[in-house]
Amino acid sequence: KKHWIAHLMILPFFIGLCVFSVYPPVRGLLISFFNVDKVTDKLTVFVGFSNYKDLFQDSIFLNSIRTVFTLQLPRFIVNCSVPFLYGELVFLIASKKMQSVYRMLLLLPIVCPGIIVSLIWTNIYAYDGGILNEILTRLGIVGENVNFLGTDHIVGSLIFMGFPWLPGTTGLIVISGLINIPGEVLEATKLDGCSTLRRIFVIDLSYLVGQIKYVVVFGVIGIFQDYSNQLLFADRVGTAIHVPAYYMYQLVQINQSIGKASAIGVVLFVVIMLITLATYRFLNGRDEENV
Repeated sequence: KKHWIAHLMILPFFIGLCVFSVYPPVRGLLISFFNVDKVTDKLTVFVGFSNYKDLFQDSIFLNSIRTVFTLQLPRFIVNCSVPFLYGELVFLIASKKMQSVYRMLLLLPIVCPGIIVSLIWTNIYAYDGGILNEILTRLGIVGENVNFLGTDHIVGSLIFMGFPWLPGTTGLIVISGLINIPGEVLEATKLDGCSTLRRIFVIDLSYLVGQIKYVVVFGVIGIFQDYSNQLLFADRVGTAIHVPAYYMYQLVQINQSIGKASAIGVVLFVVIMLITLATYRFLNGRDEENV
């Protein structure tokens, strides 16, 4: 009773959390067991696991699973490794002032929306007048223009898109972890004659377990949820770059197959949860070994 004002003040946040974060996934789970054409339809036609059965017999969905690993796995590796590479390079700079400058520069990509980056790279890859084709033809590397956004080259083009892959906030998170390494530990490595490379793998990574968890977990979530490039380029190459999240979007917006789309959402949730739990278990085990 003494804290009723505090409870009353937090009530709007709690209601919003339930309405926008708890209710949608719960209803999505329920919808996956029904034949539903619209999200607002009543759940009357129960079909059990038929949506899941149809899903795993759907060639487009099965091919999209292979595509998500072919297309997103290299990007996942880049997104997980580049922040640590940039973080170590900035940490090695002796001047604190220059470290601050480079930390600021790491945030510059955030100013530009991801869709704008994709459109810029579309112009770079363009068949007629594209910068990349102009460079390759002038250097004599290719005899004629290459259709980088065609079916034969689209996957490689999307993987390379965004080079040099500046990490943004993830780079700052890694740098903050490196800064928190005790100074006496770093001094001890110098006195023992430890090389920079050995220090990175033996000392730095052991202090960055929390940052590694963050980067890996959100990297896994990102590779299964992201379909921004598919929205831009799928019309050019058909199902060649379909991923499960984009196929789910199509089922909702075009095919009006809400039940099947919800089944994809449930499958993605289970996959992400299992990978996240495995990541935490592995990294926690490594952390205990280091302790």
